[in-house]
Amino acid sequence: MIKSLTIADVGSMLPIENAAHVYPWSEAVLASCFGERYRVFGLFIEEESGHSQLVGYAIYQYLFEEATLMNICINPSAQGRGFGNTLLSHSMQTLVDKAAIEVVFLEVRQSNQAAIALYHKLGFSIDGERKNYYQTASGRETAVLMSKRFAS
Repeated sequence: MIKSLTIADVGSMLPIENAAHVYPWSEAVLASCFGERYRVFGLFIEEESGHSQLVGYAIYQYLFEEATLMNICINPSAQGRGFGNTLLSHSMQTLVDKAAIEVVFLEVRQSNQAAIALYHKLGFSIDGERKNYYQTASGRETAVLMSKRFAS
């Protein structure tokens, strides 16, 4: 199940963020993504107990007909099961349908080949790169810039 998240969900997002990223966003940064020009979508799975658990989220910032995927995160224990594809597909279509988004931009670590492959599968194309953009343990890494256009 995918639904919109609120600032009250930051406490559930933070452990996923910390588990999934070497350089995670802070609680304050996550909380700052609930402003007027942001949409945050959460992916929930139902546990055997019948309760639903947040396993991932996607954060978009948007203005007019453009959106930028600021962060997508799937709990490492739930990765490799198609949840990233489901979350991205659903959230982007929601933005197109409800916010009249015509293009989605993103940037991704050059070393994150699994994410780049997923973005290609979903119709994103490479637009360029930002050298020395992301911090790494040994220095800096290039960001790959990608976009996907939707029919208007």
